[in-house]
Amino acid sequence: MDQTKMEEFVANAALLAGHLTQQCERAAADQRAASASLEQAAAEVGRGVAAGRAELAQTLRGAVRDALTAEVPSAVEAIAESGDRLRLLADQLERSQAATAKRIQMLAMKALVATVLAALAILGATGYMAWTNVQRAERAQVRAEVMEALEHVTITACDGAPCIKLEDGTPRWSKNTDYILVDTSTTP
Repeated sequence: MDQTKMEEFVANAALLAGHLTQQCERAAADQRAASASLEQAAAEVGRGVAAGRAELAQTLRGAVRDALTAEVPSAVEAIAESGDRLRLLADQLERSQAATAKRIQMLAMKALVATVLAALAILGATGYMAWTNVQRAERAQVRAEVMEALEHVTITACDGAPCIKLEDGTPRWSKNTDYILVDTSTTP
């Protein structure tokens, strides 16, 4: 992969990381909104409980008054209805809290997954860049050795044709005698 593709890959990874960051921020905002909704629901339940208490107190006063006037059965029924309403409000609050907790947990998990994916993309891009640089260094080393070997031979022209002057006793390559081995360990 050439440098331009690598830079494009890194740019795309950065865009992905930015997108994932935005999703995390949105998830956090959703969590805050859900928390605010939960607080509002709790406040409404609190008002409902206070209203229920007031209603219960009023009902109790009426029940005492009714009991005094020999209407105890209707007072007991009013008290039971108020208790049932309070139980329903408490159950509704409990269900709302459980649903909100599940939503917050799901959003947190999504944010964690997005962060892990972004980190893996960046790690992969960094590893690829390191591997590419090692490959380039190896090619540069071979080129440097060839350039150093060229310092030990003379390339010139003999009667208008290119020719190479070799040092006496230069060993031949055993796999192909058309080639010679240039010893770069000694300098002329």
